[in-house]
Amino acid sequence: MHRFARIVPLALAALLVSATGLLAQTTPPAQPSTKQVPTKMAPSFKELDTNGDGRVSLDEIMVYATKKSTDLRGFYIKDVDKDSDGKLTQQELKVAGIKGLEGMDTINLKDLDKNGDGYVSREELEAFVRKRYANELHRADADADGVLHPREFAIFRF
Repeated sequence: MHRFARIVPLALAALLVSATGLLAQTTPPAQPSTKQVPTKMAPSFKELDTNGDGRVSLDEIMVYATKKSTDLRGFYIKDVDKDSDGKLTQQELKVAGIKGLEGMDTINLKDLDKNGDGYVSREELEAFVRKRYANELHRADADADGVLHPREFAIFRF
């Protein structure tokens, strides 16, 4: 019995170690976080319709855009267009710390630097943003009355 008393604890210890190993092998890998990163929300029709007339004009869109782009500053193209391809990607803008042009996809520098001096001024930026939103308004304005009604606003891209 003395010899059996030594073998039983060793056998139990071996079983415990192997069971722990099996548990470690069958434990599923940690799942990636399902927490979503907040994305920039587009303004609602009501936010843009500042005069409450049930229509959104380009001027109302620009008032909202100007408030949201207070950090927008002029910049030298060479400091932002690191690959010198004549286009600004969202990644290049982000790396350079340029704010106010988020969500505008890739931007052609010819559309920004109108005078070709290598510097994009605040005025050039404002003209670019105004033209972009004017084009979006025109695209969404189904009845061509120059303003967006709630039913047209659904396809406006801010």
